[in-house]
Amino acid sequence: MQPVPDGIRALEFLPKQEVAGLIAELGVIQTQLGESCVLMEMDDDHCDVQDCLCTEGSCEDPGPTNCHRLSKETIISATCEAARRVHQGQTVLIPAGKWRSIFDAVAFSMATNDAWQELDTLATTMLNTRDPLLCEQGEVQLMTSLVNALMQDGEGVEQSLFLVPAGAPVLMHIQPGGPVLLWYGNQVLADEVSGAYKG
Repeated sequence: MQPVPDGIRALEFLPKQEVAGLIAELGVIQTQLGESCVLMEMDDDHCDVQDCLCTEGSCEDPGPTNCHRLSKETIISATCEAARRVHQGQTVLIPAGKWRSIFDAVAFSMATNDAWQELDTLATTMLNTRDPLLCEQGEVQLMTSLVNALMQDGEGVEQSLFLVPAGAPVLMHIQPGGPVLLWYGNQVLADEVSGAYKG
C-alpha cells in the first residue's frame, strides 16, 4: 500500500487484492460463516500472544486466550484505546459481514460526524462488499468514533470489524458487546497495546 498523497482523501476503499499480501504476511486464516460472513484469525506460527476482552458471559470458550473480563462501559473504552494503539499510521478495516450491516448499525450514533457522513455518501456502491477500508494517520479519531459506535449499537458477529495495521503484526476483531480478540506477532507489541485494557 502506497502512502496517500496530500490532497487525496485519507479514507478510501481498496480492492481486496491490494491487502492480500498483508493478510498473508500475518498468517491470517479466513473461515466462512454462513453466506456473507468471514471470520479471520492469526495462525499459531505467527501469533505469540492472544488476548480477549469480554464481559461476563460474552466469552464462552476462550481456549488458549488470555481473557480480561471488563464491565460493559470499560470494554467499550478499552477497545477504543486498543484500536488507537494498534493504528500504526495505516490501518485496514475489514467487516466480517457486508459493509451495509456496519453502516446501518452506526447510522444513528455517527449521524453528526461530518467525516463519516461524507464517507457514507461516497460508500453507496461499496455497501454490499467486504472491501477493505484504508484508514490513514489523520483519521484515527474517525476510526475510534466508529469503533465506539459499533460497540454500543452493533449486534452479533456479522456487524463485527477487523482492524489490520500495515506496520505491525497484529490483528484485532471487534465484536459488538464482546468478545474483542487481539492476536499479536510479538510480546513487545502486546505490551504496548495491552496497557489499554490491563489494570
